[in-house]
Amino acid sequence: MPHANAVLTERGRLRLARCVVDERWPLRRAAERFQVSATTAKRWADRYRTHGPARA
Repeated sequence: MPHANAVLTERGRLRLARCVVDERWPLRRAAERFQVSATTAKRWADRYRTHGPARA
């Protein structure tokens, strides 16, 4: 079982997406902070924009 605050959990993806969409962080900054690629950060942010918190 992954740690509850691990980046690849639903909670981690939602935190990253909110940083990008709601707080307007640059994708690269969020990707570095959450230790994922910029492509992955963009994917999660786009899902959050489209589907809301349920699919981030």
